Amino acid sequence: MYQEIDFNEANNVNAPKTSTEHSNTKSSDSQRKLSQMKYNNKENPVIIDNKYILLNVIYQGKTSTIFEAINLQLQQACVVRMTILSKSDNSTKILQYFKTQFENQYEEKYQSGKITQNPQDCLVRLMDHGVFMNQYNYQVLNKTGPSLKFWFNFWKSRFSFECIILIILKSIDALQLLHSGNFIHANLNMQSLLTSLENQRTLSLGNLQQAIVFKPNSKIVQKCQHLNKYSSLGQHLGIQVYPKDDLESLLYIVIQLLTDGEFFDYQKKFKTRADKLQWYFSIKHSFLPEKVLKNYPPCFTDFANKIKFLNPMELPVNYDALKAVFKGYKHLEFDWSSLINGLKKNSGKTSQQVSVQNLEFKSGQVSLDTINESLNEQVIDLHHRLVKTQKHIGDHCDYNPETQESDGEISFEEESTDKSYVYCFK
Repeated sequence: MYQEIDFNEANNVNAPKTSTEHSNTKSSDSQRKLSQMKYNNKENPVIIDNKYILLNVIYQGKTSTIFEAINLQLQQACVVRMTILSKSDNSTKILQYFKTQFENQYEEKYQSGKITQNPQDCLVRLMDHGVFMNQYNYQVLNKTGPSLKFWFNFWKSRFSFECIILIILKSIDALQLLHSGNFIHANLNMQSLLTSLENQRTLSLGNLQQAIVFKPNSKIVQKCQHLNKYSSLGQHLGIQVYPKDDLESLLYIVIQLLTDGEFFDYQKKFKTRADKLQWYFSIKHSFLPEKVLKNYPPCFTDFANKIKFLNPMELPVNYDALKAVFKGYKHLEFDWSSLINGLKKNSGKTSQQVSVQNLEFKSGQVSLDTINESLNEQVIDLHHRLVKTQKHIGDHCDYNPETQESDGEISFEEESTDKSYVYCFK
């Protein structure tokens, strides 16, 4: 079913990729409209399929724009991601696959209590999708909480060991689910791991645009298209990508968390992106768990060695063995859970509750002033309050609603963020 996805495979190389060439993303009229529309459209806000009204733009890249939105039928806050139709994006097919899997195999068991964890909590949820104006693909996604990168900055790059262990366990659960469908994330970073404001014990996987189909017995070599700070050594070398590569990326994320951001020196400056990638490769290539992690609990060294010495061709991966090194730790909790609970207790409402009873919905037109008045009166958005708090302490991060911030330290997209505009597609 998913063999027809176009992945534009790269050329084989025997050295770390250092190319700085970007694909041509400036030719289409649709892209120009998507990236340059910066005026306020108070009189005619965009409404998609008479169901979703687009509110604030909180992320804009070269190929996609992400909006805060309202589902008018369900009266719920949601996220709408608009992508130029001509740009490849694998996330819709992947999320639709797991949505169908849940409906066919797990929904009845979850509703009856036979399984306690909703498998869909491991991934961002695709609520709807379609084509808008024959120019854009749109996705309607559940509204998540901040990403791991947001909390890493918020907490001044210092998490407790218990928090990091819970991050590992929840990330492995998410990757195990993704790999069970023969998909590989191939672009895992802190921005891809999304927390929740509703359930403080979940961690969802997002940013699946560059995910690939894994074909274990295929002669066609599947390789990574993009590299980031946490890419595996195999991805740098441009060789076959396996589920192990995602786990190796998770390992580098964990080390960055443990070392308070010092493993990849965030203060180091580079002249080019190629220099940065080459330096990241050298750090990973020389990594010795016993040396780097000698001052941390032994379980982290055991975890690093298990991933480092995984045979990528031994499938399926024994995920339980990876989690078993932390079996002595119980009653784990994310460091930010108490903060979220405190905000929810003070507000008395959740970020998902939206009332649109006062909206005038006539002939596809809605008064933006009415929307803002309704939202201001009836919605307490916990995430916005967190961002406001972080601004106050002088450590503000812009975010987008799917990743809750920019696409990462190494990104092919130039971003601009403007929370005051509603964009109209004409």
